[in-house]
Amino acid sequence: MKRINTLSMVAALFVAGVPAGAGAGAGVAAHEVSAQVAKVTSYVDAYNAKDADAMRALMHPDIQWIAIEGAKSEVVADGRDSLVAQMTDYFDSPMIPRSTVGDIIENGRFLVMRETAHWTDSDGKDREQSSLAIYEMEDGLIRRVSYYPAQK
Repeated sequence: MKRINTLSMVAALFVAGVPAGAGAGAGVAAHEVSAQVAKVTSYVDAYNAKDADAMRALMHPDIQWIAIEGAKSEVVADGRDSLVAQMTDYFDSPMIPRSTVGDIIENGRFLVMRETAHWTDSDGKDREQSSLAIYEMEDGLIRRVSYYPAQK
């Protein structure tokens, strides 16, 4: 249960990244979008569409989803099947935040970005919080995703 709660928290932070509907790079600087950036923005688009199959297609078989808090890190999901199962369960929950991605810095196989989660609370008030995320690519797929604590 703790693993799913952590994934839910991290998935909510996942909403702290590429602007919704970014797809082929909306919200990215006015230069040609790399294949890696396009894949990560497609991954966020698939998340927003609650499309675990589309997300799976962009995941490396050995993907790891890592939550980082201070000097500690926790592997929340280890392997594509584990992450897809957790995301499928998460997508069954009644309220899923929408994720947007801010500026992306690409450095070799690493992409660093601010992801912002957007949701409406039980009082109808719009909320958001952001987190830094580092995506690591391998063989053209997302190999590792590391999330740092959310900031309001």
